[in-house]
Amino acid sequence: MDCRKQMYAQMGSLHLYRFPKEGRSLVACELESYLKVLEPMMEQIQALKKEVLAARCSEEQLTKFERMLAIPVHKEMELDKRRAIVQSKMSIGPSDFNRDGLERSLAAVGIKASVEDAPGSGTIVVTATEIANSSMTLDQAKEAFNALIPAHLMAEFVTGGISFEEFDSLDYSFAQLDAMDKTFSQLEMMGMEEWQKEG
Repeated sequence: MDCRKQMYAQMGSLHLYRFPKEGRSLVACELESYLKVLEPMMEQIQALKKEVLAARCSEEQLTKFERMLAIPVHKEMELDKRRAIVQSKMSIGPSDFNRDGLERSLAAVGIKASVEDAPGSGTIVVTATEIANSSMTLDQAKEAFNALIPAHLMAEFVTGGISFEEFDSLDYSFAQLDAMDKTFSQLEMMGMEEWQKEG
């Protein structure tokens, strides 16, 4: 119910005021003066409520969120995936900058990965084993991860796939690779077991 209908319905329910169908009573004139201020204000509140959440805001507002959170803006990426990255970064608190927290954050944006400390190097190693969204490239996945971690934290992003030498030993033809119907990113993350199953 809009502001006008709600106000007249609630005032009318008191049975103290008359709202004639023709002409205006003094009470109706007073209510109209209030509505001159209330209606535009309610419109602004509704617009704000729509734009305040990344899950349902406009694409323009989503881009503002991404820039504010230092997340790379990829217009070609699906909006739902962009929203998930923004929401994931917004959900991270100082107590989440640990192995479990980072893995949960990555899972929230569709990247299945393990996070491990590399003692003595001052870095962490993130091994991605699966990207849920086939349209997300490895570079985009890396950017999404880098947007989630603190700026001071050094990280190496690797895939859980096989080495070039291992791939070369499989001796796959281009026709066989095409028949697998997978993106390059998905192929790059497949481990030896998966390659052997496909063969």
